[in-house]
Amino acid sequence: MTSRAMYFGEAAWAALLLVACVITVGMTGCGGSPVHSVPVLPATNITGNWVLTVNPTGGGASPIAVYLTSNAGSVSGLAVGPAATDLLVYPDGCVGSPIGPFSNVLLTGTVDSGGNLKLSTAANAIPSATMTGTVSGSSLSNGSFAISGTCTTQGSMIGIEYPAVNGTYSGTVMSQATAQSFQVTATLDQSSAPNSAGLLVLTGTATVSGYPCVPATATALSASFVGDNFFVDLSDSPSGILGWSGNLSPDGKTLGINYGFSPASTNCMEDYGTGTLTLQ
Repeated sequence: MTSRAMYFGEAAWAALLLVACVITVGMTGCGGSPVHSVPVLPATNITGNWVLTVNPTGGGASPIAVYLTSNAGSVSGLAVGPAATDLLVYPDGCVGSPIGPFSNVLLTGTVDSGGNLKLSTAANAIPSATMTGTVSGSSLSNGSFAISGTCTTQGSMIGIEYPAVNGTYSGTVMSQATAQSFQVTATLDQSSAPNSAGLLVLTGTATVSGYPCVPATATALSASFVGDNFFVDLSDSPSGILGWSGNLSPDGKTLGINYGFSPASTNCMEDYGTGTLTLQ
């Protein structure tokens, strides 16, 4: 006959086994094979200064500049499309540019651990846009887009991320009006995030040598850009205003310059020209 003590001992042992099973169920399945949890991969970080080039089916590739900010898979950015040209009509019916007016367009979306990117505008936004693609490193491939609003178009899309503009750039710039050349050296520092207009800000100093209407002294420099396009107020002297616009190369080592000079004195003439500054 089983004694009462033996009975209670067996019951206590069974209870201990039950507790051990509950504690280890995630590791062993209570006597079965070990259960391995699947790791959750982090979303791809695509924060940076991008140019998304859309290629409408009707022709006419168009760059869209946007600084994308990603955080745990959520993505946002304020996009700026190509400058529109009045009365220019494209085969798909878009007026002004191949994708119509496209400026300060808020894009939001997601990116996953595989770099699969999805962007779109808010509901009822004009223009309305959707974009998809696969990001790997500093490039986007296998992309597509669709835009509707003032015009309706769709097609393929690629993209490239441009590096930060930091350092000293120097080179020769030549006047197309007088054929005279002068030297420009600029030390630039890019902001770590865009401003409220979606533009990055450059600060630093610049030295102009050999330009007759601008002193050859360091001048305060302020600039803004997004994508590969930048705009600079280089010098504001009593003689006039010297400013640039231009493009950044994909490797960030070259600034292509278009400059213009607006005189404030009859001793100087209106001028314009081009040049290239190289990262030193």
